[in-house]
Amino acid sequence: MARLQLELSDTYEALVEKLQPLCDLQTKKDVIENALVILGWAATETSRGLTIAAIDQDQRIFKEIHTAALEGAKTFAARNAAKEGTSDSAKPARKAAAAA
Repeated sequence: MARLQLELSDTYEALVEKLQPLCDLQTKKDVIENALVILGWAATETSRGLTIAAIDQDQRIFKEIHTAALEGAKTFAARNAAKEGTSDSAKPARKAAAAA
């Protein structure tokens, strides 16, 4: 098991403290671990050409999330595809709103 010590700004510390009870998590470590799981999934799916979004199916509202990390995953995938001579961007991105 690795030990990691973080220095967070007051803003991020407050966010962790807000998320802990909101998500019914026992520790700040649980908040960070869950955040890493979600980021890992989102980055993988983004690198496959998919869109990460929140969807209100009743009102048919689609809110795509944009973060530096997800843009980095998209860039990483494009760079690797160019090296390999393939492109995931050639695949049409599935729009979750269309599935509703």
